[in-house]
Amino acid sequence: MILRENHSNELIELPFTKIFFKLAIPNLYSTLIAAVTVIFDLWYIGQIGISELAGVAYIFPIYMLTSMLSNGAFGGAISGAIARAFGSKNIFQAECVFRSAILIACLGSVIMMFIFFLLAEPFFTYFKVNKEVAISALSYGNFLLGGIFLIWLFNIIIAVTRGSGNTLIPAYSWSIVLFVHIIVASMNFNFENGTIVLINNVNFFDKFFIFSSIQWSVVSLLSGYFIGILFVLLFYYFGKHSFSFNLKDIFKFNGIVKLLKSGSLASCQSLMTIALALFCTTVISIFGTNWTAGFGIAIRLELLLIPIIFGIGGALIAIVGANVGAKKFSRAISMTWKGTFFSVCIVGFIGLFFSVYPDLWSSFFTDNAEIKEKSKLYLKVVAPFYAFFALGLGLYFTCQAFNTLFWPVIGTFIRMVFVISVIIFLFNFNLGSPYLIFITMSSGLIIYGLFISLSLQFGPWKKYYKFN
Repeated sequence: MILRENHSNELIELPFTKIFFKLAIPNLYSTLIAAVTVIFDLWYIGQIGISELAGVAYIFPIYMLTSMLSNGAFGGAISGAIARAFGSKNIFQAECVFRSAILIACLGSVIMMFIFFLLAEPFFTYFKVNKEVAISALSYGNFLLGGIFLIWLFNIIIAVTRGSGNTLIPAYSWSIVLFVHIIVASMNFNFENGTIVLINNVNFFDKFFIFSSIQWSVVSLLSGYFIGILFVLLFYYFGKHSFSFNLKDIFKFNGIVKLLKSGSLASCQSLMTIALALFCTTVISIFGTNWTAGFGIAIRLELLLIPIIFGIGGALIAIVGANVGAKKFSRAISMTWKGTFFSVCIVGFIGLFFSVYPDLWSSFFTDNAEIKEKSKLYLKVVAPFYAFFALGLGLYFTCQAFNTLFWPVIGTFIRMVFVISVIIFLFNFNLGSPYLIFITMSSGLIIYGLFISLSLQFGPWKKYYKFN
């Protein structure tokens, strides 16, 4: 027997503060736990060595890309479609989106695996990356991409759950991911005389299965996702929700083409963001391994802001999508700006805080004074402008509820072209330096946030103000 619960009426009727904080607080908790999960993983890598830390700097953007695609791009499109379906009282369409989402998770993970295993080694050879760094990157990446389906599936099914107006289950799920990650990772450590000591390898069955520390860090992370998936599936089997899951409809995917188009357009934003991060990492590596490691630590803070922004954006997708489905367009836009302002304030504060106290971030991952100095320069120059990043990215997420993704994607393209063009110009005239590269990245964030907000306000959203 299915226990039905529909949150859509609340989303289109209650005042902003009542529904926003009800959805946003669990969602922010989820993103906080997701961030802690990543921070713990980086701390783990930092205990292994500098080459491993530098190597993972190349792979971490791929992990973030997976999260951005499955949770933000396709996940956001799925959440928006689910919210619009519930807002218009079309339960069958919501179930079609759910089934389509599972299929998209399968396709996305297979494509990413194929690209990585085809291009990873040639990439490190072409750019002449330090051999030890490249070995660490490939060791970590091979395991991560081998289990990438678990990350796709987890993020996709919690995107469905968020779209239905339930943000508590994703919050519980992320807690499970972090808890399991820590428990499994602890098998690679000993506690001696009050100090945590890393063991060289983890082995089972009298050394029949042997994992290096960097491999085990991925195993522990993927184990968390696996148990998290089981928890969500148990919720849909035993819990209270609005889906019926009739077996006779199992092969009905109404609207999947539209969902793929929307998700693919949204993916352009994610791909360009990660491509820019990889480009900047590769350019910084010219100045040495310590610069690569320091930049990898610092850029991770910026990339970790994406889940925090999505913590608010994910709640807004459900709220705005339901109101768009109910044709309450003015209310939807009003809630978009209110929620985005909240996101800008939180992320702006984080950026300013770590620009003033950069060692609080870098010291968590390394004791190497030189690496910490490299990380500090980035945080002092770029972090004060994170508010513009939150402005642009926050509006991008809510655009998935409106189906107005064109302008955020153009804004991301302009940012990418600007940063890459200026950096190439600097190196062509022998002016390339980490400081000028970071100034360029800061300018790109300002352009990004202002372009997206102004283009939406005076572009596609302008027509909605006449609706009540």
